[in-house]
Amino acid sequence: MGAGIASSLVDPQEKFNDASRVEGGYMTWIIGLVIAIVVIGLALWWWQLRNARTIKQLDEETATLDPGAVTSLIRSIDQLGLTGASLKDFTKWQRAFQKLSEGQLASLHSALLDVENHNAQFRFLTVRRELTTVTDLKAAVAKQLEEIRAALLRLRDSEADNRTRMVAVREAYQESRKTILAKSFSYDEALPALEESLQALGTELQTVAATNEAGDHEAARAQLDAVTTKVNELRNQVKALPTLINDVVNEFPAQLKEIRQGYDKLKAQQFVFTDDVPAGVKQVTAQLKDAHAEIKALQRKELAATNAAIADKIDALYAVMEKELVAKKAVLQQANDLGRFIAHAEHQNAVLTIELDHLNQSYTLNHDEMAQAVALKHQIEDISDRYDAAEQGVSEHTMAFSTILAQFNTDRKALHDIEAKHQTIDQSVNNLREREQQAVKQVDQFERDLRDIKYEMARHQLPGLPHDYVAFGNVVNQEFTAVRKALNQVKINMDDIAKQILKVDADISELKDQSRAVLDAAGLTEQLLQYANRYKTSHEDIAKAVQESRELYRRYEYKQAADTIATVLEQVEPGSYHKIETDYLNQQNNDLF
Repeated sequence: MGAGIASSLVDPQEKFNDASRVEGGYMTWIIGLVIAIVVIGLALWWWQLRNARTIKQLDEETATLDPGAVTSLIRSIDQLGLTGASLKDFTKWQRAFQKLSEGQLASLHSALLDVENHNAQFRFLTVRRELTTVTDLKAAVAKQLEEIRAALLRLRDSEADNRTRMVAVREAYQESRKTILAKSFSYDEALPALEESLQALGTELQTVAATNEAGDHEAARAQLDAVTTKVNELRNQVKALPTLINDVVNEFPAQLKEIRQGYDKLKAQQFVFTDDVPAGVKQVTAQLKDAHAEIKALQRKELAATNAAIADKIDALYAVMEKELVAKKAVLQQANDLGRFIAHAEHQNAVLTIELDHLNQSYTLNHDEMAQAVALKHQIEDISDRYDAAEQGVSEHTMAFSTILAQFNTDRKALHDIEAKHQTIDQSVNNLREREQQAVKQVDQFERDLRDIKYEMARHQLPGLPHDYVAFGNVVNQEFTAVRKALNQVKINMDDIAKQILKVDADISELKDQSRAVLDAAGLTEQLLQYANRYKTSHEDIAKAVQESRELYRRYEYKQAADTIATVLEQVEPGSYHKIETDYLNQQNNDLF
């Protein structure tokens, strides 16, 4: 029971704490709910405000689509009293505007009201979809409205444009008309066609004016385009024809007459031509007939082309005759010089041939000099034959001077080439005798060198000579004998002799070196043996080496003999070989041969 009393005393406080906790939880929930409502409300307000700004911008842009301006434009055009194609075009665009106003433009305004209401009702997904639709619809309406306005402006301005162009075309027409009337003589056969063209264009200009005045501006514009092209062509004809006609009527006939007279005069002087001048004149005469027909038909471009062709042909005919006149002067001036040049070449070739024949008896000509000289002779003969034919052609009047001049120029160049080849051949053979004399001197020197070598080797009284040395000496002697024999032939080949001399010269130098080596080896062996005698009784190896060295010396193996004794001496007395060799070389004459 005591415990129950204690429990009853504690319960009121705990109950109070529990009630406080419950009340605090409710307050937190309520505050969170309020915050969420406020946040959602702010978000809805922000989104609604954002949409409202977009709707306002679209509304302002739609307001710039001013159909009233197009309506005023339609009223002003309606008062022009259009007819024909212009009226039909105007009606088409008027109906297009009416359809746009009653259709898409009305739908655009209605759609803007709907999206504004839906935004006020917070139907944001619907607003988003409708904003895209309204934007696309506004762009389409703006494009169509601008297209209609531009077409109506063209219709409104076409009448004024036509009148402005009419003034310019009429002025150009009158200017051409005045020129034709004032300078009618300049147009010769073209005058009737020009007058007919003026009359036709005058009628067309009246038709254009009438069509424009009647209100069919589109038809008037098409007519004006056509007549403008014709008036421009008339202006070009008026400007270009006088010069072209003057060429056909005056210049070309006068030039043809001059060509005929000049040709007859030159033919009387028995000139020969490379081209058929009368045929060329006949061709130009036919072209002139074509030109007259083109004048009558006002075919300006064709006439210009025909005149250009006639001018080129006339220039070519003048060039044909002038070429012969110039060529004749040049041929007469050059004929004697070329004749002398041919005679000089013939003499030069004859002298060279004789010289080659003489040389060929004593020397072998290795570079086909004789064949070359004969070929050049034939070439000179051909040139001489052509020269004779040209002289005959001049005297008998059977060749054109221009053809002869071309031949002269070609043959003169050939003669220069022949002269250069003559000189080349002459230079290649004119030193054969000099080369022979030099070769003889060289071979005489070889003979003295071989005699000196033989004398020097005999003077040293060696017991004999090494086999290889003797064999090489025999080869050199054979080579010397061969070159001496080649030089003593009735007909010698200097190129081959020159090669032999080079070989002999090199081998004699080698023989000198080998002779010096043999003498030095033998002499050094003798010195080494004398020096070794001091050690022979006290050193058995020295005695043995002395015996071997003497045996080698007796077999003419002088280098091996020197090496044998020198090796042992160096072992007994280091440096002895160098000392003996130095003393020996100092005693020798450096100019042995």
